[in-house]
Amino acid sequence: MSSRRAILVAVILLLALALRVAEVQRTSYQPINDAASYLTLASQIAHTGDYSTSRAPGTGAGGTRGPSSYFPPAFPYFLAAVDLVDGHTGTQDPAAVQPARISQAVLGTIIVGLVGLVALEAFGPAEGLIALGLAAIYPVLIELSGVLVAENLFTALVLAAVWAALRARRSDAPLRWVAAAGVFTGLATLAHVNGIVLVLPLALAAWRARPRILSPVVLVLSTLLALAPWLVRDAVVTHHFIRVTDEDGITLVGTYNHASATNPQVPYRWRLYLDIPGEQRLAREAPHLTELQLSGRLENQALDYIGKHPSAPLAVLYHNTRRLLELEGGAAWKISAASIGLPIATARIGVVSFWIVCLLALAGAFTPAVRRGPKWLWLAPLLLWLSVALVNAETPRFREAIDPFLLLLAACAVAAAVRALSVRLGRSPVGREGGGAGAPGAGERVQVSQGLT
Repeated sequence: MSSRRAILVAVILLLALALRVAEVQRTSYQPINDAASYLTLASQIAHTGDYSTSRAPGTGAGGTRGPSSYFPPAFPYFLAAVDLVDGHTGTQDPAAVQPARISQAVLGTIIVGLVGLVALEAFGPAEGLIALGLAAIYPVLIELSGVLVAENLFTALVLAAVWAALRARRSDAPLRWVAAAGVFTGLATLAHVNGIVLVLPLALAAWRARPRILSPVVLVLSTLLALAPWLVRDAVVTHHFIRVTDEDGITLVGTYNHASATNPQVPYRWRLYLDIPGEQRLAREAPHLTELQLSGRLENQALDYIGKHPSAPLAVLYHNTRRLLELEGGAAWKISAASIGLPIATARIGVVSFWIVCLLALAGAFTPAVRRGPKWLWLAPLLLWLSVALVNAETPRFREAIDPFLLLLAACAVAAAVRALSVRLGRSPVGREGGGAGAPGAGERVQVSQGLT
């Protein structure tokens, strides 16, 4: 990397950090809903090294008795580490909230850097630099840096896993990078359970590495290695095998119920089971149930509803896809923003900017760079989309891990436009078409437009 280019990259990353810290400083914030639970768990971890193992009524999710395995551990443990470094170990201390928010600004900057690295490996240096710049100023990623959501950590880990898989293609020791991709996939799953869907596209990527048969095996084993400590912990404290989290019942019944389906404002909008009409009896029984027992009952109710309404998953997919595209109406994104403490005015800017990125991404999808890039790359956002669209699709947080892939496409569109303009003006083009890291020549990977350096 030339010194001028390195300076430019450093300036963009500093700009990204400054914008995110400014967002934290300019907005007031009160942790609510999941954020409040994350801070409570972080405090427990900071004091004891684990979630509370109390078996008292009300210590589990949904009013059940503990111990709890409802929230995947990666984000609470991350916040606990921030809490310990900062010296605050009590959730009642307001001073503990601001450092946690600053950590989200740092995570947001890491996401920006990873977007640039993925674009560099997949398409080339020009696209990498443009993607870096777009991610730095993209309002959706900036606004999410001001709130405490697990998706911030999840998105960083998803991009790290994808980048490691891309990096394996041109490494002299590809198995190391494949193993790293597996570890990041496991950690992403510990941040958000749907991260496990990354195994499929990354296995396809690993299949192209050497040795071909061993690489996918290494990916799966390293993913399981990252998951193992938490799986063992759950088995020890609950005496049951739990697939990272026991949230299945509460999550599914929150969408698949009559009240959510007939919501006139936002059809199939997720709600906590305690707010579903007819669940009062179960709510009264909850203090005498474990999370697994409650989850089992609610999961059966959800599956029973789907059995009686077999078209429900398609209806959920349709409405949640509209929500992910911010096309379900203003009420949908306003409710979603309010649920994480995001100011409505800020969220509105994010909605408009998302539409702009979508238009650029649509144009980028037809560029030569994308056609020549790795095909498995696009399976990742597709599976992430399905994993949320079939259950719950509050924006922008549940779309955060998908948006970077739209920025990759947008960067390809901008790079192609700059190349076309350069040719028309009789100047040197912005790197060579298809000169990304996917091409075999090392020289192609280091070409960057003089105009961008």
